[in-house]
Amino acid sequence: MRDLIKRILSESVAYGGSVLCDNCGWTWKLSDAGDDKYTCHKCGHDNTPKKSNFARLLDHFKSHFPESEKNKVDIIQKFVESYINSNDITVKFLHSCRTGFSGVRTKDQVIICSPMNMGTMGDFLYTIFHEIRHEQQIRDIKMDNPLNDYDLEDFEKLYNQYWEMELDADQFAKNMIAKLIIKLNIPIDFAKKEFSLSGYIEDYPSMSKSVEMSLRMIINDIKRIKKSGGEFTDIQDHPMVKNHLKDLEKFI
Repeated sequence: MRDLIKRILSESVAYGGSVLCDNCGWTWKLSDAGDDKYTCHKCGHDNTPKKSNFARLLDHFKSHFPESEKNKVDIIQKFVESYINSNDITVKFLHSCRTGFSGVRTKDQVIICSPMNMGTMGDFLYTIFHEIRHEQQIRDIKMDNPLNDYDLEDFEKLYNQYWEMELDADQFAKNMIAKLIIKLNIPIDFAKKEFSLSGYIEDYPSMSKSVEMSLRMIINDIKRIKKSGGEFTDIQDHPMVKNHLKDLEKFI
């Protein structure tokens, strides 16, 4: 992670005042470009920056930042996008949803739900990294998927695996945020405000009973789906996710 942040920091300095043509690779300084700053003088291609949904979502949180710290949001954007792309993870999001979850990992993508309703940049980044970690757990670490690989009748075994994965993802996400704050030298008083975590997230390791109750309801739903002849191969077959798949949008 340290090398990735260093590379992004150096790229931000090197290319912050320049444009790289998406079409032919020509590079020029914005200060020398005249009125058509983003039009390539070599091939004529329009390189006007097009913001991703992720960038627009970050702008919501960026508006709370003082001018001295706004450039760090751009670096965070580059870091998260680079991390997602280098790990070959598909991330999508829902503008608005009433699903009972802020994020979920499915077999096809990581889904971030209603990010505009999240209180701080910290909650937003935590949700992203928490769900990314679940993808890494199953795809890269080869941990069992408790909802697919375990006997639904053996709830204790299933829950123990689920909770182990949740605790790992929780710690991973919190560590990623802490490392970003330290590496970007974000003032601690400001970080406590804009990168703080909601009470539920902050205390997540002590929420085992609440998580257990929610998981029992999901497992009972899965049993009913299967008993009625429905198909369940992944959490995205559960109505709380399935009903929203048509509304998914690209993240980056």
